[in-house]
Amino acid sequence: MGAIPRRQFVRLSGTAGATGLLGLMGADRVLADGGHADGGQPPAPPPSEPGGPGAAACPTPSQLCGYPADTGGRYDLWDRVQVCEGTKTGPPFPQCLRTTPTYVVLNGGSGSNHDFLLVPSCRISGIECPFITTTNAPNYWLEAWNNAQPGQPAHVVYPHIGLGINSADPTIRMQDQLHIHLAGIHSGIQTQLNNHDSTITNNPSRWRDQVVPIWGLTSTGQPAPRSYRVLHVANLNENLFRLLLDSVVRPTGATMAAQILAVTPRLVGSGGFYVLNSEPGLSVAPGQPGGTGTVDFLLAYA
Repeated sequence: MGAIPRRQFVRLSGTAGATGLLGLMGADRVLADGGHADGGQPPAPPPSEPGGPGAAACPTPSQLCGYPADTGGRYDLWDRVQVCEGTKTGPPFPQCLRTTPTYVVLNGGSGSNHDFLLVPSCRISGIECPFITTTNAPNYWLEAWNNAQPGQPAHVVYPHIGLGINSADPTIRMQDQLHIHLAGIHSGIQTQLNNHDSTITNNPSRWRDQVVPIWGLTSTGQPAPRSYRVLHVANLNENLFRLLLDSVVRPTGATMAAQILAVTPRLVGSGGFYVLNSEPGLSVAPGQPGGTGTVDFLLAYA
């Protein structure tokens, strides 16, 4: 099925029931450049399967993290998770690609083979919810990476994988249930990161000052620069939300709600991953492009 444009989705969600709309919906979607090569992703262990280890504790319901009874409109994605899990009445969705005790994997809205979502089975509003930085939270980033690999239901068929989560800005994030995008990363971004590699730190304490300009694409496919803090990590075994909180947000006095995170493989040196972070108020040098509250300049969905 084709994607529902993000603005149109918000309008329709007020007039269509959740069970009717959810089979069509995407989340935080804008059009991006296409691509179909399947190139050289590192192997990964299988993701968690249903019936595996018990689910992690969920956050205490709150205004910041959300309430389990939230439904419809900006919570349609949460409705969809519950239907996939069988805890909410609704028709079965073929878009429920994997259901585990801690998350579900869904098709995104574009219908492409490089557009998927990993969504917690807990009620978690988004990056602003403090629960995701605690030791009780599952490692959603590692699970997203594993699910994007060949042989998995959400195999991202694209030259290189990009994972991302948007800020809480309601003009950017259309669904208030945490979701990590499993997508491609726009052509040329890997090359730019490679070119900056010698100056990109692997020291989290320096991450907040490691600002790199990257040219991505707008929703209409036009090149556009934004600035990102970039960190090199050897693997995704650490909770990236906690790393962001401790290394960037607290030292700079910023807020988690304003942050974005994106992950893509590092193709040079000893490998590993680049972790990109930005926010609209990012402090940059004179003449350097500003920050952003969306990962859509980086990720290719359609």
